[in-house]
Amino acid sequence: MRTITKAGVTFNVADRNEYSAFWDWYETDDWEPETVAVFTRFLRPDTRYVDLGAWIGSTVLLAAPLVSRIVCVEPDPLAFAALSENLAVNPEVMGKTTAVQAAVGATDGSVILTSAGKGGDSNSSVARAGDTGARWETEQVSLATLLSRAALGPPDFIKLDIEGAEYDLLSTGPLQLNRPPTLYVALHPNLLIDKRSLAARISTSMRALRANRRFLRALLPYRHHYVYDEKTCGFRDIRSRNLLRVLLPLPLRVSFLVGACVFTNEAL
Repeated sequence: MRTITKAGVTFNVADRNEYSAFWDWYETDDWEPETVAVFTRFLRPDTRYVDLGAWIGSTVLLAAPLVSRIVCVEPDPLAFAALSENLAVNPEVMGKTTAVQAAVGATDGSVILTSAGKGGDSNSSVARAGDTGARWETEQVSLATLLSRAALGPPDFIKLDIEGAEYDLLSTGPLQLNRPPTLYVALHPNLLIDKRSLAARISTSMRALRANRRFLRALLPYRHHYVYDEKTCGFRDIRSRNLLRVLLPLPLRVSFLVGACVFTNEAL
């Protein structure tokens, strides 16, 4: 077992060699300052927190002392095994956490999860073309099924990092919930582009542009779209820019929202 300290939060993890370098990096200021800032600003003691794409628990364990209840999802079987071990060595966290091994998507069913390698890293995806590594058939659950299974009730905050599948999940609206939660979404438009040939690159780039437009249009009802600015250590509202991306979807990189964005109705 290893003890980790991050942003004033201390927890334990299983001491696995394959993740030791990650945890070394995680404890530095270089690991996702935007995530630390978002959690510090938006998570509260009464927050019902959902983590879609939990990997080995790096965000679950960071959020745990700040929230009341957690539901987390991870489809990669190797990563889920590590997540389960890391929860087991933190009894207080495990007591308020429901962990589900599945992919999350717009509908219930099954999907093929792929990895560029043997799996267990943070990059396994149901959306990326051309992976030649490990492959698994895995259960896919809709958010409604997940929340029902976990008996959570309406979530307050959802962190979403599912390697390209975020477009299908969110393209129909803010997860079709009666009260839209704050969403913290990591976007991966490059994963939708098949780079194995020029023809494939062109056709999938256009599909990615349309997916990006549908995604942003569905989330325009949120009054604020915040990104974290490391230079100022503060948040910028880019909703007006995202509106332009919907109205003028040019086949250029600037038309894509890249990185992490907070969609919320809460003004900062």
